[in-house]
Amino acid sequence: MKQLVEDFAQQLRDAIDIGEKATVTFSGAEYNNVVMAGMGASGIGCNLMQAYVADKLHVPVVVSKSYTIPAFVGPGTLFIASSFSGNTEEIIYSVRAAMNSGARVAFLTAGGELLRIAREEGIPYLLIPQEPRHPRACLGYSLVAMLYLLHYSGLLDDTFKTELRQSVALLEEQAGIIKVQASALANAFHTKMPVLYVSDALEPVALRFQQQLNENAKQLCHVNTFPEMNYNEIVGWQNPGDIYQQLAVLLIKTAYDHPRVQLRMSLSKKLFESKVPDVLEIEAQGATFLEQALYLIHLFDWVSVYLAKLSNVNPEDIDNIDYLKGKLSRA
Repeated sequence: MKQLVEDFAQQLRDAIDIGEKATVTFSGAEYNNVVMAGMGASGIGCNLMQAYVADKLHVPVVVSKSYTIPAFVGPGTLFIASSFSGNTEEIIYSVRAAMNSGARVAFLTAGGELLRIAREEGIPYLLIPQEPRHPRACLGYSLVAMLYLLHYSGLLDDTFKTELRQSVALLEEQAGIIKVQASALANAFHTKMPVLYVSDALEPVALRFQQQLNENAKQLCHVNTFPEMNYNEIVGWQNPGDIYQQLAVLLIKTAYDHPRVQLRMSLSKKLFESKVPDVLEIEAQGATFLEQALYLIHLFDWVSVYLAKLSNVNPEDIDNIDYLKGKLSRA
């Protein structure tokens, strides 16, 4: 897993090359809405896309993580299904429902049933490499493929291409600094439960961090957003007081935080510091939303790997998931 994290910038470069060389053709029809469907590591790519295009697309974008699809899905919908294996059962169910509704569908996958359906039905798709075999290590491929599918559909202009290349350059330039920051955070989180707070615009980045800590470091993590947490969770910082010593709070800051969110973070930080020994801050680097999001994702991936080493666990093992899949396959 460590080498896979090390190669993230190169993965982005390879993904860009795949996107540029792809021959994907859409019908040219207009869309009223976009639905992106994915689970786990593929699903978080959908969430990141939703956040990135929020101020770029003139149609609503919804993320679906279920066996079923929203009732509005129909002929005016672009339904993009993302599954690394191509066999994710929730996605297969939702794809069939979307096709039956008359929605225009597109896939990104490394193979499996989705690839079979795409080739059999003449559905637009982008094929991503089957290696590495861990879906959570393929975010670069799935994220970039999603961007290119939206571009080829006519919904997204090509500005993202420049932003992607700038993001790769930033990650390569900051590689050493990122590792130093990640090591410090891993040490702070060791034997603690991380509590992550971020503005709502960057929530998918924090959720990705949570997932990486869950899978790579084998530990729980909590995520909430500003300003929403100020209307409920902030009151929960009273009981039970005996758990405070077991927590480490991280405030994730970006240039895209609303000024009032910045103020809310600052005021809330004082409360956290009165309760918890470790209250940390990290600030994203980069000139664009995509640069800052990818910077944080890469940084947090390193944290999960370093923390796995500190906790003496194998970041590649997913025993609980394998157990659940085994039981479901026989149900």
